[in-house]
Amino acid sequence: MTSNKPARRSIGLLDLPPEVRHQIYRHLFCNRAWPIPLGSGTLAPLQLQEKNDLLEPTFHTALFRVCKAISTDALRFAYGANSFQLPADLTSFCHLGLTALASIRTLTVYNNCWLVGRESSTVWEILNYKCSALELLVVQPSTHLLWQAIPHMKEYVASFDNAHDPSSRPKLVFDLYIFDRHFSFDLPEREYRRALQELKGVSGSNSTRQGFMTVGQMVSLLPKHVKRIDFVLDVSAGGIRALEEVLQGSSDLPLVKVKLPSPGNSYRLGSRARVCYVWDENRKK
Repeated sequence: MTSNKPARRSIGLLDLPPEVRHQIYRHLFCNRAWPIPLGSGTLAPLQLQEKNDLLEPTFHTALFRVCKAISTDALRFAYGANSFQLPADLTSFCHLGLTALASIRTLTVYNNCWLVGRESSTVWEILNYKCSALELLVVQPSTHLLWQAIPHMKEYVASFDNAHDPSSRPKLVFDLYIFDRHFSFDLPEREYRRALQELKGVSGSNSTRQGFMTVGQMVSLLPKHVKRIDFVLDVSAGGIRALEEVLQGSSDLPLVKVKLPSPGNSYRLGSRARVCYVWDENRKK
């Protein structure tokens, strides 16, 4: 005897409510406390490279290969829920799929992204045109690059249209960690003088001789659609002294010292001194 009742359709993963699917995805994809390198050769500070944190697999990728619909849904969550960093080898990032690129929300970049060459240019093209969901860009350059870049941030801010809502511009944060001096050959006065020259633009051409783009080019490549750009750096007490001196004598560098973010937002381990500045255009008014 044949039943007239329609066959019951089995429930698949995509039939589950989003919050249930995301709980499943979180178990499969969110198992790292620090930014995930998108390729080989991590450039993160050694103190952040804990052995257990570098064990594979990063993602349980079998789910990406079930079918296109599940793959797209899972990729969007995996790349949106985690934070990432660009490693020494930029090839993997440059060949990442469009769905993954469009889902990344938090990304850390280092000096190698400003080396003269096609690969670096491709990275910034991707960040500006394919990483549409990017909210937080963490920039961790070397000390001399950051000091040279600060005066050029005026050009970056000025590049926004006058009709552009100021509240929708990226928030610029300078999160500086002051390392301790332990050795007899440390020369804080020399570091102070060098930082002072770089902040005043005296040695702004040094970067090109070291294989980097000009500082003006570096700043011009920063994306404008993100919500926030954090410049994170290990600096010396001499460098901070130079920065404070320049800020006191300049009315067109609206960097304002603010209270430290919550400890959960720290980019470094340990309890060393830390200062934080934000770019505040209201300071000039």
